[in-house]
Amino acid sequence: MKVGIDLPAPPGAAPWADGGSEWVRLTRAANDIDAHLLTGRLGEAGVETRFVKDTGAPGSWLYGGSNPWAPVTILVRRFQIDDARVVLAEIAYESPALDPHVAGAAAPHFPLRWWVAALTLGVLFSAGGLVRVARIIEARHGRCTVPLVCRSAP
Repeated sequence: MKVGIDLPAPPGAAPWADGGSEWVRLTRAANDIDAHLLTGRLGEAGVETRFVKDTGAPGSWLYGGSNPWAPVTILVRRFQIDDARVVLAEIAYESPALDPHVAGAAAPHFPLRWWVAALTLGVLFSAGGLVRVARIIEARHGRCTVPLVCRSAP
């Protein structure tokens, strides 16, 4: 299972740890999917979890304040923090090693043919739209303002 999370907070450095709360910050997941995968894995190990979404992330208003790509803070009970860290260590141990060649291949790569096709289609559609607008103007006003695309010369 591949999970995108930050490093766990060191002992005593969690923002809720010194406030007397029974919930402490374990880590911060990159998005909803990673948070649900991680909380499911923690739940399998018997660790009770809660998560808090970052509603102040840019673009949250587009999703009604519930942006699925916003970061999520994972909370666990204070007495289960060590068990949760063991689960994170197991996940890290089971994950494949990061291969720089494979990591670079995950980025989108658009070959030159794709860019040429996209630009050609853009020029063709733009020219077709210009011809259509020029013919509409010619039909309504009886004269053409764009001589290159007019049926009748001015």
